[in-house]
Amino acid sequence: MSTQISIPAQEAHVVRVFSVIEEAGAPMDDAAVMAALGADRDLEAGEIELFGLGDLGSMPLSEYLAEGHGIAEADLAPMRGQIDGLRGRVLIVPSRAFGGRATVLRPGRGLRLVARFEEDVAPVSFDPLPAGGAAGSVAPATRSARPVRRPAWLAALVFFAGIAVLLALAVWLMVTR
Repeated sequence: MSTQISIPAQEAHVVRVFSVIEEAGAPMDDAAVMAALGADRDLEAGEIELFGLGDLGSMPLSEYLAEGHGIAEADLAPMRGQIDGLRGRVLIVPSRAFGGRATVLRPGRGLRLVARFEEDVAPVSFDPLPAGGAAGSVAPATRSARPVRRPAWLAALVFFAGIAVLLALAVWLMVTR
């Protein structure tokens, strides 16, 4: 039985790290790695990262996850040995890749889920309004403050007056000939 990962709709701030398992001398191309995710729908490919750990230089993967994805140190600490011990390529799939839609992943041969982390997101807080900032009331608009609107009847009057002038001109031309 294969592993199945159910992603709920509107999931946010979750990062999944997969190790790309490749046989020596037979690397998988990027399309094959993406296909190995086994997603039941299209993903936002621009949000997914696939790279060789050598590309990080001397930076360990745990540090990259902390700085690049906002994973808290407390969440990384128990996994640091496993995360930093990975070799080869990794696939990082943040929640943004699912576009807010429920998705099922069935990772196949070539991928192994290593970790699931939640981004450390500060709770939203609002400062109170300055004293007196919301005090008072809004005065009703006065008649002079309202924009002047020409009534529709004035436009209709001009229209019909123009028609009457044209008809009078047409009658005059017919009579004078």
